[in-house]
Amino acid sequence: MPLFLKEKKNLIILIALILVQFILISIQVPLGQKDNYFERALFSIFSPIQHGIISFFSSIGKIWKNYFYLREVQSQNQIMEKEIFMLRQENNLLTNALQKFRSEKEIQENLLKMHENILPAQVIGLDATNYHKSVIINKGTMDGLKKNMVVLDKNGNLVGRVIGPISLKEARVQLITDNESGIGVFSQQERAMGVLVGDGQGQCSLEYILATTKGISEGEEIITSGFDRMYPSGIKVGKIVSINKTKSLHWQIKVEPYFDFRYLDQVAVIMKDPKEFFEN
Repeated sequence: MPLFLKEKKNLIILIALILVQFILISIQVPLGQKDNYFERALFSIFSPIQHGIISFFSSIGKIWKNYFYLREVQSQNQIMEKEIFMLRQENNLLTNALQKFRSEKEIQENLLKMHENILPAQVIGLDATNYHKSVIINKGTMDGLKKNMVVLDKNGNLVGRVIGPISLKEARVQLITDNESGIGVFSQQERAMGVLVGDGQGQCSLEYILATTKGISEGEEIITSGFDRMYPSGIKVGKIVSINKTKSLHWQIKVEPYFDFRYLDQVAVIMKDPKEFFEN
């Protein structure tokens, strides 16, 4: 250390202590109403940091609050969705029940005028191989059903007949569109007699009408004749949609059934043995 500094060492220490004391006094005692320079410096440095910390924790608090709020809203939405689902199911059940009631009432009002004993039934199944062949209804031996009982739609048009098997509460109905079905019929205007056979595709053919038969035309109504001794006479079956010549002795005649398969949910069974229709 230089000699000059060694001689002035005590003086330097004294000056340093006085400066430190002055700084401490300036920190503790404000100059009037104004902040001292040191406080200003500290405030300028730490104020943004403090603001950032406060903003950070405030944001965290908002996120946390919003999280619980959204969880509660989500839970309420799930409850409401379940309630809406159940209400929709109840509405569907009530609508179906009302529609069934209306259909059965309509069947009774329309058909009891023509037949004394009508049993409304519901279609509950289709033929697995070809739905134009047969359907299953929810009535059986417990309801008095027997083979060959005639089945109509809600407007009284011919649908088919009850065939086996018949269980306690179910029965199979052969449709007139089945290619193994055969019905004695005639045209209403010209009384041209023939046999109605299903084509297995939703329509029927009127067979054995000789090509020499005159007057038969498209749009003419076809009804049961009763000559097959299976279906009573006078039941509406369908209408002629096409007539074509062939090389054979007979016309090729297509008949569209009156019953609409798309709306065949309700049917009516004539609760009478077909043999009774032909007893003298």
